[in-house]
Amino acid sequence: DVHHGNGTQSMFYEDPHILYMSLHRYDDGSFFPGTGAPQEVGEGDGYGFNVNIAWSGSLNPPMGDTEYLAAFRTIVMPIAKDFNPDIVLVSAGFDAADGHPGPLGGYKLSPACFAYMTSQIMTLARGKVVLALEGGYH
Repeated sequence: DVHHGNGTQSMFYEDPHILYMSLHRYDDGSFFPGTGAPQEVGEGDGYGFNVNIAWSGSLNPPMGDTEYLAAFRTIVMPIAKDFNPDIVLVSAGFDAADGHPGPLGGYKLSPACFAYMTSQIMTLARGKVVLALEGGYH
């Protein structure tokens, strides 16, 4: 999802048993919901178990496959493999997909990018992966 999962982050912010990771548009806090700054890393026992990959710069240029895959390969997957989860839950929103209007997303991820990230996630937790479709504006 192009938006930060503020509710999910809040639920697990102090929990060292849950690794929460989010790739999202941030625009220095001006993009809805305004949460998910890179320095939001968890608190107490959960410190270090919250990872926000928060992009700023609005849509000039819009983020696309190159940026997402670089972050996914160099940050998301190494941390996830090190954590070694028993199960992976993905909040799957597609408003970062190419063609979604700027005010609600405006990024340019291709179906191939989503497919690649999904295939890599499937290598975690012995394939125990749940993808839950999120989204809706009206």
